[in-house]
Amino acid sequence: MTVKEVLALAAEHLGRADLNKQLEELSEGAVPTGEIASLLRCYDLVENELAVDHLPLRAEEELSAAEHFIAWDAFAYAPAGVRSVFFRGREIVFEPQKEGLFLPAVDCGRVRVRYCYSPAPKSIDGKSEFGGRVSARLLSFGVAREFCLSRGMFEEAKLWDGRYRDAVRAAGLPRRALAMRARRWV
Repeated sequence: MTVKEVLALAAEHLGRADLNKQLEELSEGAVPTGEIASLLRCYDLVENELAVDHLPLRAEEELSAAEHFIAWDAFAYAPAGVRSVFFRGREIVFEPQKEGLFLPAVDCGRVRVRYCYSPAPKSIDGKSEFGGRVSARLLSFGVAREFCLSRGMFEEAKLWDGRYRDAVRAAGLPRRALAMRARRWV
């Protein structure tokens, strides 16, 4: 599914035929402005929320470590969390730091890194990072919610938030459990 399809569906939900017309008239590769740019920002927010809270986007890459370190900009995607690191087929210890990934066991060499990432901001002509259980309808509900929030239309945003959450639940996307450890008194 394309970003443009999701935005058109969101504009339709909002009853904004004028936005749909602007989307249709937007030429390929054009930079959106005004409310279309706002819709695009809303799309990016929803896609990021899904990737962080419900359905992590996973990647695996082989990277070169130099002096026990791999910089974050060496990764193809922006890492949101490193799952594991392998050196010569064995899993090794790693430590995420501000500048990159610290590998105490590897001075230099090639390592395989499995990580979750945040999706990059999209253009109007871009493709969604999701498919399968995440439909254009589900994404459009989230875009409509964010658009209403950005415009101060809180009652409408509440309506679209309910529909979005129902669609997420119906798609069977698990939400990460938020829990606080019990206090132990001695």
